[in-house]
Amino acid sequence: MARDGSVVKKKTQSFGSWIALDSNGHWSQIDVDKYAIMHRVQINAHDLRILDPLLSYPYVILGREKAIILNLEHIKVIITADEVSYLFFQCVNMLIDDGE
Repeated sequence: MARDGSVVKKKTQSFGSWIALDSNGHWSQIDVDKYAIMHRVQINAHDLRILDPLLSYPYVILGREKAIILNLEHIKVIITADEVSYLFFQCVNMLIDDGE
């Protein structure tokens, strides 16, 4: 609570734009914070931290109860039974490079 009595809402940090590809082949772009993506794919904060592009983690493939988490340099993916989600900004450069 702020000094003037108003409620201060803590700003959540966006984890970036994700591309979500469902089992029917339909994709959608979602802009979510880290808590929303943790809830969406049911992983914990430590597993999500491995995908953070600002942190330096080696190549990682993690198997969890409800997800597979891949961090392979420029490819950062979460695979669940329902969808495949990957960080959008990592893929933009690859798409542009392939188009030339």
